[in-house]
Amino acid sequence: MLANWSNLLAEPLFESIRRNISEIFEYANRLKIVDDLGHTCIEKVDIDDELPQDYGPIHQNFEDVVMIGFENEYKEIVGKLVDTEKSLSAISIVAMGGAGKTTLARKVYTSPGAKRHFEAVCWVTVSQKFKGIDLLNDIMKQITGSTHRPDDQMQEHEVGKKIHDFLLQKRYLVVLDDVWKTDTWEQLNRKVKAFPDATNGSRVLLTTRKEDVANHVPTPTNVHPLKKLDEEKSWELFSSKALPSYKRSAIRNVDEFEDLGRDLTKKCDGLPLALAVLGGYLSKNLNKQAWSDILSGWPSTKNGQMMRLILARSYKDLPNHYLRSCFLYLAAFPEDYIIEVSELIELWIAESFIPHTPKHTLEETARNYVTELAQRSLVQVVDRSRAHGWIESIRIHDILHDWCIEEARQDGFLDAIDKTAVSLPKLRFLRVLCIENSTLKDLSSMNQLTTFSLSMNSNIPAEVLNIFANMPHLVDIFLYRFDVVDKLPAEFPQSVRRLVLFAGVIKQDPMPILEKLARLVVVELGGYKGQTMCCSSQGFPQLQELELHHFSIEEWRMEEGTMPKLSHLILQSCKKMRKLPVGLLHLPSLGHLKLSSMPYNPEDDITRKELRQKGCEVESG
Repeated sequence: MLANWSNLLAEPLFESIRRNISEIFEYANRLKIVDDLGHTCIEKVDIDDELPQDYGPIHQNFEDVVMIGFENEYKEIVGKLVDTEKSLSAISIVAMGGAGKTTLARKVYTSPGAKRHFEAVCWVTVSQKFKGIDLLNDIMKQITGSTHRPDDQMQEHEVGKKIHDFLLQKRYLVVLDDVWKTDTWEQLNRKVKAFPDATNGSRVLLTTRKEDVANHVPTPTNVHPLKKLDEEKSWELFSSKALPSYKRSAIRNVDEFEDLGRDLTKKCDGLPLALAVLGGYLSKNLNKQAWSDILSGWPSTKNGQMMRLILARSYKDLPNHYLRSCFLYLAAFPEDYIIEVSELIELWIAESFIPHTPKHTLEETARNYVTELAQRSLVQVVDRSRAHGWIESIRIHDILHDWCIEEARQDGFLDAIDKTAVSLPKLRFLRVLCIENSTLKDLSSMNQLTTFSLSMNSNIPAEVLNIFANMPHLVDIFLYRFDVVDKLPAEFPQSVRRLVLFAGVIKQDPMPILEKLARLVVVELGGYKGQTMCCSSQGFPQLQELELHHFSIEEWRMEEGTMPKLSHLILQSCKKMRKLPVGLLHLPSLGHLKLSSMPYNPEDDITRKELRQKGCEVESG
């Protein structure tokens, strides 16, 4: 994987190869795969679901759990934000790493009181290495609500002036998370005073590990040292992770676990991160002897080393080497980066970190992995789907992130290169390339790619579509979130088997071009705004699944002989389609038709009836 946001360079190394071989033999021995002579046999094995299915009702947010013990601080800080003081002022939360600064700040930031009080809000993570222009661009994007990338040509003083002029008319809240340097405020305001004092009650909220940083903001500042959790609050947090309510009923002699747990809690010295990670680890090892062994073998170390030991133990306890690889892979992302789970899953699968199992698809297994990491508090849940409860975005604490980077580097798994720009040399073993917020200038030379995924918020550049002509091995193409696609390239690689393209507007009928791709099996399209669409005979010879979303077509002409292997067809929100094409009756393999948010035409009842008589399941919704 090579990505400009993390500047990661990962190629097979001897240490990585040795590690993988070791894990293969370890796994084989664990499965007791032996031949008649007692030797281990390494053959193709279907790996069953190795993760324990104890996920239970884990819909609680990570931050809600870790907020235990900070209820009074939360109320106090929110009160200071919304008080009657008119001058611009700052509140600094100060504590060591893992003490809950960011969690508390985010809870305050999203509080109902803050939402009602402030007219403009933004949150930026500063971290140890930052560029003032990047932070200012991020702030401008958030306060203005822009979905477009900032103008790369704008100078720092121009961005600062735009922020100043916008905020001058608003009561605003700016959160600067994880500030390390005393001159950060000066760097953000050195060209232009970006954050004006309009005497309207605007506020700055800052989190830092350093007290001198907390006192350095040149505005009236309330410094709020965050205390460690007391013994009872520590136990409340630890037990919520180690002995969750949905497991307690199945535990015999739970009192004995509680006695051991209280002793272990004291060892964590009131640090929420240590309590959460240790609790998550022990929830997967509900064995009194295991708990007792950890307690008796607890080393006498300082907080930083204690956290590292807890992390190492939790990492080694992960059920299989696939999941360990998935966790170490998080080192590829920048510090404090919010990771979209759907994109992470695509990367895991592309890197072959997700095993084939007889019971689940690759995506399902990957989502189970995300859940497992969240249960162990190795990742923090940022957002969860309201519809189905899936975890949609995560982040990794910077202490865990640093540990992942070091472990990954030592294992030869990957190496993160800290540079602001990365060129793309000849990487013979590169399998996955992920680029965000960057031009695509160097992709045309990558003629060995098999998967291509691109997501943009502006008009699709013509040169991006043209690069497919130089990629003869592409199998999967994913093109998302485009505004306008004027026309498709005249030639796609004949190797393509799956094509996903969603746009606000597709101007040209895509079928005459796509139907010539002899190996296409799956097609998902969204946004065609033409009135007619035509599929000719002999077109789409291998196509099995077709989804059309938000098409404005009034007529779909299908010549007999087209799509001979199409088995699944989904039409969604094609609201101008006057009637279903009669050509559907000539598709010999059509077994399932789903119509969603489609107009009703009485004539369609006849077509649906005939389709059902031919054995096709017709679903409406």
